[in-house]
Amino acid sequence: MVASPAPSQPGGPAPRTSSNPPTTPSAATSLAPPPAPSPHGSPTRVYLNQNVTPHLLEGVKYLAVYEPEKPLKWLAEFLGERSREIEGT
Repeated sequence: MVASPAPSQPGGPAPRTSSNPPTTPSAATSLAPPPAPSPHGSPTRVYLNQNVTPHLLEGVKYLAVYEPEKPLKWLAEFLGERSREIEGT
């Protein structure tokens, strides 16, 4: 005979309300605002994802498929050509 599964329980802790305060007093007060973004933080990632990553990814996909003899030279030429198309000369 197979035992029936245990009754399901709510998935996670109860939300905090005025009647459900944090268990330790320092838990609510220890959250300080994050420091100013570092040069490698979110704005940099957003910039690269919008302006560089799509073109670099396209070039790297080509390299993976066709394996040119001089991959770095090919990628440099590809990115230079893409720059002229998008940014103009």
